[in-house]
Amino acid sequence: MRLSNPAKVLAVTLAAYVVCDVLLTPPARFETRPVSHVTGLGFVVLGLLFVGLALAIVSLVALFRRSRRAPTIAIVAAVLFFPAFLAERTGNFSSVHAPAAIETVELIQTAVALIVIGAALWTLRRAGGTAS
Repeated sequence: MRLSNPAKVLAVTLAAYVVCDVLLTPPARFETRPVSHVTGLGFVVLGLLFVGLALAIVSLVALFRRSRRAPTIAIVAAVLFFPAFLAERTGNFSSVHAPAAIETVELIQTAVALIVIGAALWTLRRAGGTAS
């Protein structure tokens, strides 16, 4: 059985979400700020960001296993990005300004997160409350 069109869109956007999340980590070398400058709130939202990453991966696996919960998990994963984005934009994430590459990836991930939410809702609606 193949994935429906909404589920395909959700799968592609979840994959893009995971890539963006990984690009925001220090191993990707876009993040150059020292950890010592991250605030307490920054660590909290960083934790939420990693939980969102894990849930995006779980949602992607669940989607291919035809789980009805995959779109709901995807929505939660996407929503967990926004506290980090808001903390960064308000200057509460770190005492050092974000590098331009991080700001660009965050803007792209914001768009991707919104598309994930829309695709997940489309998948839920199209399947009448269940993922197909």
